[in-house]
Amino acid sequence: MFEKEPDLLTRKQCQDLLHIGKSKMLELIHDGWIPARKIAGGFRIEKSDLIDFIENSMYWN
Repeated sequence: MFEKEPDLLTRKQCQDLLHIGKSKMLELIHDGWIPARKIAGGFRIEKSDLIDFIENSMYWN
């Protein structure tokens, strides 16, 4: 899954992959559903964390 994506994704890249808006992506980050680090003023998400969220999250249920 997401083989062509880099190992460290921006918030925008993640929201594009999930087909969600900025506010929903920020909500998922701030609520702890998707782990993120703030680097150079922007959020960065590890690709493996995004995949874990998609595969294992109860958020969507």
